[in-house]
Amino acid sequence: MKYRDYKGPLLKLLDDTGAAESQLEVTDSQFIRRAYVRSLFAYIEGAVWLVKQTCLEVASASGFRARDPADYAILSDQSYELKDNGETMTQTKFLRLPANLRFALGRFNGLFGSKLDLGVGTTPWNNFLAVIDVRHRITHPKNTGEYDVTDSEIELAKNVCAWFNELMQGTLKVMAPPSDSDETNA
Repeated sequence: MKYRDYKGPLLKLLDDTGAAESQLEVTDSQFIRRAYVRSLFAYIEGAVWLVKQTCLEVASASGFRARDPADYAILSDQSYELKDNGETMTQTKFLRLPANLRFALGRFNGLFGSKLDLGVGTTPWNNFLAVIDVRHRITHPKNTGEYDVTDSEIELAKNVCAWFNELMQGTLKVMAPPSDSDETNA
């Protein structure tokens, strides 16, 4: 994947999250808080997909698919099964976000020789896990009390966004052509 093909969509996702955060600063309401959390996870999930697509493109140039079909399948978000008639069936695989992020960044580090660190077990990682719970709660509420996002949860979400921005800036720096390296610091 070309640098611009990675950076462009990544910035669009980040712009959406930034717009939601700006709206939150202007009008703090439960609707805007939920919209911010949803946009944050659209950004994170979209970015994970972009990282995986980048890994697929880089790896396929080196015959990666033939060496490790399991990695290829996970990078493609697919699983394979046999139908009763003996034919194969490809299914889109739903992957839990924390494991998917760990996998994607691990493969990225392996392919690019980078050492980007999620900080699993640290406060930022634990905050990420906590905000995933908030997202699940507001997306699939079981009662009316689960619609609300508290002040502390919105602050946690903002911290997670900053943490994830640093990770994505790291991927941009790793991938940047030498002439674009100054641009990633903006």
